[in-house]
Amino acid sequence: MDMTPASFTEQFPSIAEHCGPAGLNDLLSVLQTKHVKNGQTVTTDGEYCDSLYLVAEGKLVSQITSATESIRLGSINKGDIFGEVNILDPGPSTSTVIATEDSTLLVLSHDAFRRLDKPHPVMTGNILRMMCSIMVDRCRVADKLLFSKYSYIEGLTKNDSSHDAGLIEWGRNILQKLHGHGRTQV
Repeated sequence: MDMTPASFTEQFPSIAEHCGPAGLNDLLSVLQTKHVKNGQTVTTDGEYCDSLYLVAEGKLVSQITSATESIRLGSINKGDIFGEVNILDPGPSTSTVIATEDSTLLVLSHDAFRRLDKPHPVMTGNILRMMCSIMVDRCRVADKLLFSKYSYIEGLTKNDSSHDAGLIEWGRNILQKLHGHGRTQV
């Protein structure tokens, strides 16, 4: 796929607005195009990933999977991005992403992004702030959802909540970790 500066700006305005003409051209020069077929896995929860993905065409689904179940987190559509955590900190992917139709992705690796930092520090700094803002919003939502789901447990009597003791501890640990407290092991 040949992405022009104009088409990139139209499709990914939240990234393009931080680039400027020279930065956008350099960004486009380091993006790799990846074609994925319907049903193909792009990232796997817990496996190494170091890239940010921009969906140029198609549709994907994000999910987390354990040995016994999968929880669908949501759809990822044309114009969306995913992989913010892994471009910042390469390592285990936080979710499994699977194409639900043939898709075209633009891939920005951690190393390519770091190479852009020297000639375009303002651009990369702004893009990092944008990705951090996305992650902060997600943390705030997760915090509120966890608190609202498990706060009722605190009001139960000891006899009523005995079968939920593990759940109470789990909810409390998650909230503490989201706020940077408690044990850091997940």
